[in-house]
Amino acid sequence: MLDNNSKEILDENYLLNKRKNAHRKKIFYTIRNISFLIGISLAFIVLIILYFNSNYANVYHISIEGNVYLKEEYIKEISGIKESDKYLLIMPSIVEKRLIDSPYIEEAKVEKLENNLIKITVNEYKQVAYINEDYSAKLLLINGNKIDIDSDNLYLIEKLPLLEGYTSEQITEILRGFKQIDYKVINEISEIHRYPFSFDENMMEVIMKDGNFCFLSWTGTKMLEKYYQIVSGIDSDLGNVCIYLDELTNSGYISACPWQ
Repeated sequence: MLDNNSKEILDENYLLNKRKNAHRKKIFYTIRNISFLIGISLAFIVLIILYFNSNYANVYHISIEGNVYLKEEYIKEISGIKESDKYLLIMPSIVEKRLIDSPYIEEAKVEKLENNLIKITVNEYKQVAYINEDYSAKLLLINGNKIDIDSDNLYLIEKLPLLEGYTSEQITEILRGFKQIDYKVINEISEIHRYPFSFDENMMEVIMKDGNFCFLSWTGTKMLEKYYQIVSGIDSDLGNVCIYLDELTNSGYISACPWQ
């Protein structure tokens, strides 16, 4: 029979062994869990590397909407996005900032769609005319900005009229009227010149691409929006005519040309 001292020693050894076993199990499960997490992490990293090195991670297509004057290639170029770029790494807000940094673009929206598609929608500043200033040709935008014309943007003036004969202050006033004119009307204008009349020395002569002439006050350029409405009622047998647009009566009429 064990005495009390022996029983106490056995009890202490039992408890000590129990604690050791529990500690060993804890270490084992900790190592196992860490190993599992490391394995999962490594597998995840490998999958990411494989994905980003595959074509499935690339931008599949970039669609451009809203452009009126600018070529799609130009918008793609300033966006900084290429179809070889990684779709998940593209930040729409950063791309939008690049786009509106262009002097031609007022607003831009970039969307990441399904199937790795990127949609870019822009709102361009209306292009009104081109002018000759300081011995060089400049593109005139509706916000008053003037952009030097070079070989890269020369194509933009193909559908724009030449504007000449007015001061910078007068051009500012003329632009206010053009805010209400659709770009399709502007595209049908060939030239705009200052043509003084006895009652208005700043009268405008607007030469249309169809051969007709419009005369109106430089403060009433918004009247050009009525051009097609008026010209639709003209007898084609008359040939080219002179149309006078009156902003006070909000109407237009056909009469003899000033040189006749």
